Order: sequence, then C-alpha cells, then structure tokens
Amino acid sequence: MSTPSSAGYFLLSDNLEADTNTAFECIREAASAVIDPHKHGLQPYGCGCVLFRDPSVGRFYRHDSPYTYFTSDEMHLGEIALECSRPGAAAVALWATQRLFPLERGGEFAKGLAAGRAAALDLHARLRRDGRFVTGTSPELDILVWAPHVKSVSEASNLSRRIFAEAAQRQLHLAIATLPVHLIDVGDMTRDCDTIVCLRSVLMKPEHREWTDRIWAILDAATTAAGVTR
Repeated sequence: MSTPSSAGYFLLSDNLEADTNTAFECIREAASAVIDPHKHGLQPYGCGCVLFRDPSVGRFYRHDSPYTYFTSDEMHLGEIALECSRPGAAAVALWATQRLFPLERGGEFAKGLAAGRAAALDLHARLRRDGRFVTGTSPELDILVWAPHVKSVSEASNLSRRIFAEAAQRQLHLAIATLPVHLIDVGDMTRDCDTIVCLRSVLMKPEHREWTDRIWAILDAATTAAGVTR
C-alpha cells in the first residue's frame, strides 16, 4: 500500500473528521509513502520524494552514470534517486517556507488549511441543499465532486461538461473527473452508464473561505446557462 502527496499537511488542521484522522494514523502501516510539498506546501514541482519502509527496494531503482563516483559500498542517494540529480535550491525553498510558516497546530499555516477545508464543507452543503445537484461523500479534506441531478447518468455527464465550459467563461475554473457511478449519490437517476462525469473543485487557498459566496453565485449562473433547472 502506498500513501500519496501533500494531504499529510492536514494533520495540522483542527477540523478533520475522526475517520480521516484514523486514516492518517494508518500511514505508519504503509509500505511506502509519497511526500510532495507541491501546492499545499507552497512549493514548485521537484521537491518531493518516495519513502520506503524496506530500504532494500532501492536496488530496483539503482542506476550507474559514468560521470559519478561514490565513496561507500552502501546505496547512495545519487544511485537510487528517481531524478538522478536535483537542485539544492528546492530543498532551501522548502526550508525557508517552513521557517516562515512553521508546521504548528494552531499556527498560520494550519489555520489556512482549516479555512480551505471549511470552504469545501460550506460549498458541499450548498450543493446538497440544491435540487439541481448530486454529490459525492462529504469532503475528507478540501476536495469535492458533484454532478447535475437530471434524468439519467449519461445526461448528467453531458451537462457537467457544459457547466464546466460556462463556468470557465465566467472565470470559475473547475475540473472534470470521470468516476464510477457508485461513488456519487445519484438517487433516482437512470443508471445507463457505469461512470459519470463530475465537476471537481479543490478549495486549497485560505481566501476560498471568503470567496464561497462568489463561487456559488458564479456556479449558479453557469448551471442555469447550461440548461439545468431546479
């Protein structure tokens, strides 16, 4: 089992559900974990790594270059790193960022994560109350997915794409995700497809908490323009 990316920052947040905290606690049982400070960690690409419980798996990544040499019989990072060579500036940038925004519960960085999650929960609640939409489960972190509530799954998929385009014209840039139908509470919709095209949004900025009303107003207008009615 492998666990991914920058989600671990949310361990600093004070508004997670108990099940989410339990899932994080299980990371210690994983065979490997991906650490990626991109986005939530405020870093550009190229500042992550993969950690393995069993160091011997390094032999599968081992490579030799004619222009490098090593001073130990132990596997060297330069021999097993996925990118072979990496700029030291990436490490310095992460260090400097964490000096400015320490990874502390109750700190400014943690409050920003909690604000983004609160925005996602707010938007999810609005979607649930609005008869024009069906949703996935309540956001565990700051990601939510939804689709139009219409007669059939195939029609919902087509309308999701229309809403996506209408929202983009109004400077609300969502994402499209194709998911198994069972992950969305489609209710009385005809299940004429095994998958459904959904709209996806990640409210990862602290400012999203203050922008929720504006986001909802644009989404409402885009949904109406796409032809979805209550």
